[in-house]
Amino acid sequence: MVKNRWLPLIFTSVVFGLLHGANPEVAKLGQLSMVFYIGTGLFYGIVTLMDEGTELALGLHAVNNITAAFFITTDWTVFQTDALYIDISEPSLTWEMFLPVFVLYPILLFLFSEKYGWKNWKEKLTGKIIEPVN
Repeated sequence: MVKNRWLPLIFTSVVFGLLHGANPEVAKLGQLSMVFYIGTGLFYGIVTLMDEGTELALGLHAVNNITAAFFITTDWTVFQTDALYIDISEPSLTWEMFLPVFVLYPILLFLFSEKYGWKNWKEKLTGKIIEPVN
């Protein structure tokens, strides 16, 4: 519809974040926590475009959610599970919330690019979409 890759990447990242905006964590931590959700959506979107498929991004999302549900829970988060640990501290937005977006995700993108041989970043993330000729 838009004939480029960057607009759908940004749009889906923001939608991913907004869908998670209904989570109780956002109500407790404030709107600044949306940086995490939108940044995570951007990370998954970049992985999808660079890998030319959704499998890796879907797997990463599943692993994230399963790990979160298995290891830690609180009485104010979206996951209420029988986790190994229960966090009873007061909710607070700290620098750790931004660590994945600004440190972990770039490192993972570098590692994935090495492992999977991702090339042509500019074209895959911002290039034009050309309709196939039938």
